[in-house]
Amino acid sequence: MSKYNFSLEEVQHIAIATIALAFAFSLILNSDVVFGGNVFFQGYKLSYFTDALVAVGLAFILHELAHKFVAQKKGLWAEFRAWPVGLLLAVGLAIITKGGFVFAAPGATMISNVRKSPFGFSARSIDLKDMGIIGISGPIINVILTAIALPFAAMGFQLAIVTAQVNAWLAIFNMIPMSLLDGAKVWQWSKSIWLGFFALCISMFAITLMV
Repeated sequence: MSKYNFSLEEVQHIAIATIALAFAFSLILNSDVVFGGNVFFQGYKLSYFTDALVAVGLAFILHELAHKFVAQKKGLWAEFRAWPVGLLLAVGLAIITKGGFVFAAPGATMISNVRKSPFGFSARSIDLKDMGIIGISGPIINVILTAIALPFAAMGFQLAIVTAQVNAWLAIFNMIPMSLLDGAKVWQWSKSIWLGFFALCISMFAITLMV
């Protein structure tokens, strides 16, 4: 049996989290229109959501899959689970701040060193380096996607602009060294790696704001 596997529950949670995050980003990226008039949503267009859904779907799903596959490659159990409070914060803060902030943590890839095998349960050792590598793998994907999207964003393609900005923001947010975020795992593993990579994330985001 392949070490890379999904459960139906995990797929459902990923779908729900992606939709919620896409809606929140659609408000953030189009705040000048959505919150610009006297009536909330007066200028909202379906294309705002569909563009965000494509960009966020690519950014968020590949981010979480990076965590999952790196963890599973190390022989660990790993599945994504949506966080109801995080889902509400993602949408709620985007509305309350009128497009000023998105809380990009609608859930997380849960990891355990205990796996069920045909012979019962087994455990694999996991140290700070393993957790750090698993943690940084998601933001690395976002930085790569930002770099891929930037040339097309510079040409004026709206979807590429949205993709670059979403990925750059997800990289920065997730690298904040707070509990439950990827940055905390990387910080505990190597502060120098965290500092260098966080600086790269900020630089990439700054570039996306100039295109």
